[in-house]
Amino acid sequence: MVLSDRGFAGVKSHDVFRLMVDSVVDYAIFVLDPTGVVVSWNLGAERLKGYKPKEIIGKHFSIFYTPADLANDKPGHEIRGAAELGRFEDEGWRVRKDGSRFWANVILTRILDEHGTLIGFGKITRDLTDRHQSEFRYRLLVEGVVDYAIYSMDVHGNVGSWNLGAERMKRYKADEIEGKHFSIFYTEEDRKKGLPERILRTAVETGHFEGEGWRVRKDGSRFWASVVVTPLRDDVGNLYGFSKVTRDISERKALQDAIQQHADELELRVQEREQSNAELEAFAYSVSHDLRAPLRAIGGFAEALRQDYDSHLDDGGRDYLKEIVAAVARMNTLVQDLLDYGRVSRIDISLGPVNLLEAVNDAVRQLGDERRGSLRVDVAPDLRVQAQQQVLTQMIFNLLSNAFKFHSRNSAPEVRLSAQPKNGAVRLTVRDNGIGIAPQHQQRIWQVFERLHDRESYPGTGIGLAIVHRAVERMQGNRGVESEVGKGSTFWVELPRAPENSKETNHE
Repeated sequence: MVLSDRGFAGVKSHDVFRLMVDSVVDYAIFVLDPTGVVVSWNLGAERLKGYKPKEIIGKHFSIFYTPADLANDKPGHEIRGAAELGRFEDEGWRVRKDGSRFWANVILTRILDEHGTLIGFGKITRDLTDRHQSEFRYRLLVEGVVDYAIYSMDVHGNVGSWNLGAERMKRYKADEIEGKHFSIFYTEEDRKKGLPERILRTAVETGHFEGEGWRVRKDGSRFWASVVVTPLRDDVGNLYGFSKVTRDISERKALQDAIQQHADELELRVQEREQSNAELEAFAYSVSHDLRAPLRAIGGFAEALRQDYDSHLDDGGRDYLKEIVAAVARMNTLVQDLLDYGRVSRIDISLGPVNLLEAVNDAVRQLGDERRGSLRVDVAPDLRVQAQQQVLTQMIFNLLSNAFKFHSRNSAPEVRLSAQPKNGAVRLTVRDNGIGIAPQHQQRIWQVFERLHDRESYPGTGIGLAIVHRAVERMQGNRGVESEVGKGSTFWVELPRAPENSKETNHE
């Protein structure tokens, strides 16, 4: 600092400066001679340190220092530093007149005359006790945290403070790591990609950085870390460092990896199963198709044998011939059902709006006149679903056939088919008064060849409901059953409802 006698508005600059300094009450501003003796004292100094001007002017400024600082000649170190460098700044404890202490930020600036000769020092002291106590409490809190690594860095990324959690997690003692660049915690690959620098740059540009990745301990072992980096700024917004919080989430990472691996394996198994099912369906379709010709031949020759040689057969021969014809009929039914199942699985299904009542009526016509009288249909004529006409009709027919088949021999079958809109879908329900299904079997019945009864009691191939399941699946719907043994069953399927303004199509 160089003082000049130039004035303005008729007042010397020294007088202006003194008036300004004397009016400041939040900062202690005073002047020392080259040896450190106080030569001026403002109102802020009086309020902060408790001395009146006449009590302190002429005394050495070391009076404000603690015994420990005096023993280390801190006042002399500050004066020499300011004299050599032009400016010295420090924070530490200072002592008031009454002996109480406060945490001070001090700036000591040398004063030169016009010839460059040292004529003293200007000193500004600010009371930062409240901030220091807050930082101290924060530091105690941070240092006591053992599950998180919490530390600070300067603007270049060099480590400053270091808590116990950081020591436990990264295995470095504070004196081993303080002053080193935080990139030491990163893998060689990440360092080559410039990840540490990019993290600091992102934190400055966006206000913080948050991410996960591999980090390296002192012994070279790795752990999966969740990190948050926050820029630190002073009261006027100048960046002076970063805070970094790191959490070891290796266990969570391992669990996530295990879950992902399990999901990948499960997906692979599903794909393999779907491939196997597709191959099996193709095989069944091929075999079923090839069986039709020999079955027709067996049936034809059996009928010819009955007509041409019936008189030459005894009762045993006629019974054998009857069994052959019955077996051919069962085999033909099984082959046809397999072909139907394969067709539903293999054909290209293009979904479109289908009038549900029309599909129901098509299915009812296939039932035969003897069953129609026991069936009650309750479907609105304008209800439409997203489906394929032919597949939908076959699905409804199978549900109705199933409902009529499994009823008690002592009662007449009663079947009701109804449909209601439900949450963007349409639920079609087939309710019967039949024998019912035990809970443990209610999932099995949807699989191919699953039968719960012998053929003599309830004939069938065990494929009808499997066709329903595959048809609903391919038409992007859902299905289910509610049943109690002896109290009948309610089968339901849900299909997407067609938009109101869509044009009906016939997908045959």
